[in-house]
Amino acid sequence: MNRSPFRRFLGLCRPHAAKISLGVGLILMATLLTLPAPWILKLIIDKALPQKDLGLLARLLTLFSALFILRAWLTMVRNRVLQNAAMRLVCDLRIHLFAHLQTLSLRYYDRTHTGQTVSRISQDTGEVYNLTNGFLINLIADSVTVVAVIGFLFYVDWRLAAATCAVMPLFVFNYLYNRRRMREESRTHRQNWDRVMGFLHEKVSSARVIKSFVREEGEITTFSSGINADFFNYSRIVMRNTKLAVIADLLGSVGALIVLGYGGLLVIRGEMGVGTLVAFNAYIAFVFPPIVRFVDLATVFQRAITGLENVFALLDTKPEVTDLPDAVPLPPLRGDVEFRRVSFDYDVEASRPGGPRTLRDVSFSVRAGQVAAIVGPSGSGKSTIINLLARFYDPASGEVLVDGHDLRKATADSFRRQIGIVLQENVLFSGTLEDNLKYGKPEATREEIIAAATVANAHEFIVKLPDGYSTVVGERGAQMSGGQRQRIAIARAIIKNPRILIFDEATSALDLASERLIQQAMERVMQGRTTFVIAHRLSTVQKADLILVMDQGRLAERGTHVELLALGGIYARLHALQFAETD
Repeated sequence: MNRSPFRRFLGLCRPHAAKISLGVGLILMATLLTLPAPWILKLIIDKALPQKDLGLLARLLTLFSALFILRAWLTMVRNRVLQNAAMRLVCDLRIHLFAHLQTLSLRYYDRTHTGQTVSRISQDTGEVYNLTNGFLINLIADSVTVVAVIGFLFYVDWRLAAATCAVMPLFVFNYLYNRRRMREESRTHRQNWDRVMGFLHEKVSSARVIKSFVREEGEITTFSSGINADFFNYSRIVMRNTKLAVIADLLGSVGALIVLGYGGLLVIRGEMGVGTLVAFNAYIAFVFPPIVRFVDLATVFQRAITGLENVFALLDTKPEVTDLPDAVPLPPLRGDVEFRRVSFDYDVEASRPGGPRTLRDVSFSVRAGQVAAIVGPSGSGKSTIINLLARFYDPASGEVLVDGHDLRKATADSFRRQIGIVLQENVLFSGTLEDNLKYGKPEATREEIIAAATVANAHEFIVKLPDGYSTVVGERGAQMSGGQRQRIAIARAIIKNPRILIFDEATSALDLASERLIQQAMERVMQGRTTFVIAHRLSTVQKADLILVMDQGRLAERGTHVELLALGGIYARLHALQFAETD
């Protein structure tokens, strides 16, 4: 996108143009109702008081009061209209950002801190509200006031009006001189705040690790450093704004002194009445304070532009895994899976003279209903195969086929609806157990939920809870044991009745009793489904129809448990090592 952030912001305002236009109209009306007040004051001083005309004085005071009452009512309606439009705009933008996040590939989340993403939706969009509501109101009201008053002053006395305008170029120079620095300082502040928010999100979600390593003081020190850096950055912004405001205020005072001095001379000479000078001085209060406020508006504008840059940078991020224009929905799957010379690398931007490092030229096939185990040392590419099979990423070269369909030529949703995934660390969302169980199938009945929980060995412990399936779980399911979370995750996966099941380290880091319960559940749900199992414990994969042994991104060995032991290669060594440790 080559358009400026502000022009793109105006495009966001288009759906709310009616309310914003009404608000602008109300601003103009309220502002114009303010302008006659000093002239009414002139008439009181020059006519009503010298002539001792109580009737004229009463009429002028009544008009004066009516103008301000009407102006107050218009201001109230204006604020209501524009605040509603601004909040609706921000809410729509936040929904748009969240919806866009759902389209982004996992690579975006791999390289972007969660706190930074949250800051985009929460804080940067808040700057849009300030731009629409406070900035727009003050900019229009003050601009109309300044232009209208100066035009009227030239009509009353061009000499005083010219004296008033003499200092205005200095206001413009003051702003232009500091504009670039304001933008840079605002951008630095936002970048540092993103880091602080990222750090905060990470540490709050890792409270157990911090306490287990007694790192509270160290984390407090690190957080304090980030906050102090933010204090320093924001202090520079405040100081810059203060300098601008002080200089602008000083220029306004100089302009007022020029008008009073020259106007006083005209009154002494008899070329101007006292009421006219008083009115003129009142009008000056309508000119210079708004110009001084323009400095504050400039700070709000620069901060909002920085926020808009961040928002549009996120919106401009393109998903890497997308459906092709001619992608077709997949029919009900049998479950045949084939990898044909698949290569892949997570770091797509790095220089790779030797080609992809994560997976290199991997080929294998698994027939429908078979159980395939993927084993190998850490970092050998096991989880990457699962990520490609689930189409969280697309391969750099080669093809991933399901029932002969290249996944890149099929719609991702039609495929993912027919697979189930159970990860090593499964997340349960805040809400009830029932909500979590039917997450992949919201229309599931209670009977379907109980059936899936029973197969997953979860029903027995669920019914013992105080509220059963209506029990509210804590954030990320922290109030449940690891084995309970895994069984809930298995039930959540199978309630979709998937044709392809994926277990990624589903039994690791569990006690023996929990592992046996989950192993039993896995054996039940594998029946008749194509299943991929990643496991470090080789005892859990001995019954697999096919074992794929990965080593440094390559498929080193394949076969059954008996065949691989007879081969005497990597699998045999891993097996001997694990069972020697067990003995």
